[in-house]
Amino acid sequence: CNSLSELSLQDSQTKLDKSLNELLYAYYPQGGFYRRHRDAVPNSASVLRKYSLLLYLNKKDWDPRVDAGQLRLHLDGGGDECPPGVAPNYVDVDPLGGTLVLFKSELIPHEVLNTNSERFALVGWYNRGVTAGDIGSLGEAGGGGGDIVRLGAMVTAMALVTFGVASIIGQ
Repeated sequence: CNSLSELSLQDSQTKLDKSLNELLYAYYPQGGFYRRHRDAVPNSASVLRKYSLLLYLNKKDWDPRVDAGQLRLHLDGGGDECPPGVAPNYVDVDPLGGTLVLFKSELIPHEVLNTNSERFALVGWYNRGVTAGDIGSLGEAGGGGGDIVRLGAMVTAMALVTFGVASIIGQ
């Protein structure tokens, strides 16, 4: 894919589970960064993530040239690394307060470039529902039979999300 608009048309029929969303407050200190990654990785609990969102909370006088910390969205077709022989292709998003970024979790590798100032954001994921195949696939990561640690992580993540949603609803 060469553009974000091409990627936005792929897999647009996925049904999201409104009870399985995640949201957190992200703080990067001066010098902070987060190297290239995808938010949804096969054979892990994160596979449920369909859409990632970032809402920047930085101060109004944020200067991208001085403060840095841009979000880099990679469009080179690779996963956690640029494919060999492929020229880098990316879009940088300035983390200006009030900017909202939404992208497909499994399709868009991204990173936070080094910051020169403190950087603040709300970060979250819209998730799809859990299937029996999700639990079965956790054991496939190493190519061998069931991985009890990964299965435990998936069950724990599901329990924490369920507990969190129940706590919010109960308030």
